Amino acid sequence: MKYGAVSFDAAGTLIDVAWDPAAIAVESALLAGLDLPDRQGAGETYGRMLHSRWGTFQELNRQRSPEICDGFWRELGVDWLARIGQPAEAIGTVSAIADRLIFGPGSKVFRLFPDTLGCLAEIKSHSVPMILLSNWDVSLHRVCGMLGLTPFFDHVIASLEEGVEKPHPGLFQIAQERVGTSTVLHIGDDPLADVHGARSFGWDALLLDRWSPSAPGQIQSLGEVASHL
Repeated sequence: MKYGAVSFDAAGTLIDVAWDPAAIAVESALLAGLDLPDRQGAGETYGRMLHSRWGTFQELNRQRSPEICDGFWRELGVDWLARIGQPAEAIGTVSAIADRLIFGPGSKVFRLFPDTLGCLAEIKSHSVPMILLSNWDVSLHRVCGMLGLTPFFDHVIASLEEGVEKPHPGLFQIAQERVGTSTVLHIGDDPLADVHGARSFGWDALLLDRWSPSAPGQIQSLGEVASHL
C-alpha cells in the first residue's frame, strides 16, 4: 500500500442524496393531515425562510450538537407553519414525520450506492485508515450510523462543524492532522471540491464519474479504488 490513509467524499460518492428540505416539509405537513391548498407556494415559502436563516444554521453547527441543530429545524418549522396559516402546535407531528422520511428505514433521502460497502470492506481488510471528508452538516454522523458506514471510518469530518469547506485547504489540513499521515488518496465526485482541493493540498485524488469511462485519475466505479492503492 502506497497510501497511509484513504479519504472519501460522502454525497454523490458513497451516498446517493435526494435532499430537498422544502419538499420534505410539504410532504410531512400533508402526511400530518394539514390542508395545504397551495403546495407549491408553501414549499417556496419554506425555501425562502431556510435561505434567510442559513448563516445561523452554519454557526450553530460549530457547536457540534445534534440537539441544537434539531432545535433550529423545529423553530423554522413552527415559523413556517404560522406563515402559511397552519397551527404551530402541529410541529411535533410534522417534525416526527420528517425525521422518519429522512432518517427512517427505507429513507429515500439518503441511500448507499450499490458499490459502496464492497469498496469500503476491501480497503478495511487491508487495515488502511479511512476518512469521510464531506461538505455536510452535523447530521453526517447520524446518516453514517443509519447506513452502516460508521464502523469503516477512523474519522468522520463534516465541514459545517469545522467552519471550512472543500476545496479550501483548511479542511484537508484538519483531516490530515487527525489521520496522522500526509500520504492520502481522496476519492470524490466533484472536480473542484474533491479533486482540485485534494491535489492542491498535496494529496492524490481520483474523480468518481459514474457516467464516463475510466481514465487516468478518474474511475467509473468504487470497485476500482482498490487497484489504485
